[in-house]
Amino acid sequence: MQSDTSAPDPFWQELAVSSPLAGHPLILRDETGSTNSDALELARAGAATGTIVIARSQTGGRGRLGRSWFSPAGSGLYFSMILRPALAPAELPRITLAAGVALCRAVSGLCRPTPLIKWPNDLLLGGRKCGGILTECEFGRDGSPLVVLGIGINVSTPPAAFPAELRGKVTCLADRCASPIRRLNLLREIIIAVDAVTARLEAGEFAAILAEWRALDATKEKRLTWLTTGGAAVTGISLGPDQEGLLHIRDDQGRTHAVLSGDILLQWCRVER
Repeated sequence: MQSDTSAPDPFWQELAVSSPLAGHPLILRDETGSTNSDALELARAGAATGTIVIARSQTGGRGRLGRSWFSPAGSGLYFSMILRPALAPAELPRITLAAGVALCRAVSGLCRPTPLIKWPNDLLLGGRKCGGILTECEFGRDGSPLVVLGIGINVSTPPAAFPAELRGKVTCLADRCASPIRRLNLLREIIIAVDAVTARLEAGEFAAILAEWRALDATKEKRLTWLTTGGAAVTGISLGPDQEGLLHIRDDQGRTHAVLSGDILLQWCRVER
């Protein structure tokens, strides 16, 4: 399905005349390949920390493991924020988990029920994906980290608009929330929440953030299947993430696996190999 970027969009009109928050320069893209790619390029060129690249639509929105993110115009929120956190390299994987907590808090302030998180970066409502996070990191010549935090939310995308392979697996906030959601308000709440959780990470509060993440864990003590990047399938019970952000699974033979990458399928999902 092609995005109609010529249709009037009240949210886009609001953004054109007002910045969502002070300290966050806003760069608007009517259509782009990927806001993460744009933000990385800008960050390498010296764009300020806190800069946000936001698009009405993306033609090559990126998800984990090289997947695409469906990003039609007029119904979603697609943006990337430049961060330069005061964190050690080993602490950088924590940003994805922390951002998941921030995203849940922001959405729950405008919508009920509170969304849950499927490790490591999926936002779920009613067991279906409504949002996702893509964190990308580079290091400057001085060794300082440069992080781009990409966020995509299906705000009001109708079910019929999704590609056939996604229907039944995804949802949007409008289908799950009792009240209409203004995308500008949602953007502001997410930025506030990300700023707050980043400050907490820098202050050494990851243990508390991880406890919050575990309370929002959609896989907690549930049966799931881990599809490894090598093509193997490991079925067992989720034990949750550790202090490094790795998901631990106890398989049916009683062995524990620490998961760094791959797909996690919950028990209601069908495993295709």
